[in-house]
Amino acid sequence: MTAPLLEVDRLHKHFPVRRGLPWNPVRHVHAVDDVSFTIGAGETFGIVGESGCGKTTLSRVILLLEAATGGTVRFDGKPVEGLAGAELLAYRRAVQAVFQDPTSALSPRMRVGDIVAEPLRATGDASSAERRAEVARLLKVVGLRDGAAASYPHEFSGGQRQRIAIARALATNPRLIVLDEPISALDISIRAQIMNLLRDIQDRTGTAFLLIAHDLAVVKHMSTRVGVMYLGKLVETGPADALYRRPLHPYTRALLAAALPARPDDAPGPPPLAGELPSPLAPPSGCRFRTRCPLAVRECAEAEPPLRRLDADQHVACHRV
Repeated sequence: MTAPLLEVDRLHKHFPVRRGLPWNPVRHVHAVDDVSFTIGAGETFGIVGESGCGKTTLSRVILLLEAATGGTVRFDGKPVEGLAGAELLAYRRAVQAVFQDPTSALSPRMRVGDIVAEPLRATGDASSAERRAEVARLLKVVGLRDGAAASYPHEFSGGQRQRIAIARALATNPRLIVLDEPISALDISIRAQIMNLLRDIQDRTGTAFLLIAHDLAVVKHMSTRVGVMYLGKLVETGPADALYRRPLHPYTRALLAAALPARPDDAPGPPPLAGELPSPLAPPSGCRFRTRCPLAVRECAEAEPPLRRLDADQHVACHRV
């Protein structure tokens, strides 16, 4: 069996919070709690869940923008915690990111050519002429017009700015790209274009993707495997087709039921979830979903369900499945 490209092993990220007077006790936001998954070379692992479930925090820890509270992230079998110098530079070249809002991700004071060439300048591996040639090639790869390198980001549409961000991410020939809501800020009419562009790039380069999104249709279209997060924990993982065809966890079923049907004449699903997402400052005991789950029993409050493997390589954390 081929070793995974990225391995996240029992990852935790807690943020300390002190409210009120300075001598009040410090509490912790449990943004990510005991999360484990792997991503193989050339595959896409999608993560879905409600806002505030920890998806973006998880991506920031992987990108080394936040330090983990506990657990391990391994890339090519090596822990990334504590990387420095040449090893840190190599990791940043191998793992790039495309963020949600292309307007805020691109400097308005820099020309597009300089934005895309910035990672190449940071590594110092190419001359000025080589950088210009590589920028022209990358802009062509993402479908931008000739002469785009001399323009500024505000001269482009939202979809074109996201193409610029993708070109910049590709500049270092990464092996993994973290896609944090890459199309949610774009018009519906151009979302399919960006998704198809990303899939085409993956087919040609073999780059792996970690896709973070709240749009279930996007995740299904793009992903090889899917993980469902709730209040900092993975509650279900599995191959995309199997998970969407036969969701096992009550939360996964509720997410899919809340989405618009594929056809207008489809029968409606079960009613949406009742109640609000609990605070990550004080998550419920046992199963964190139990306060909103229609199947909850006493055991759900007393013991936390482990993420266990069932059929079709699906893993689910639920006492009732």
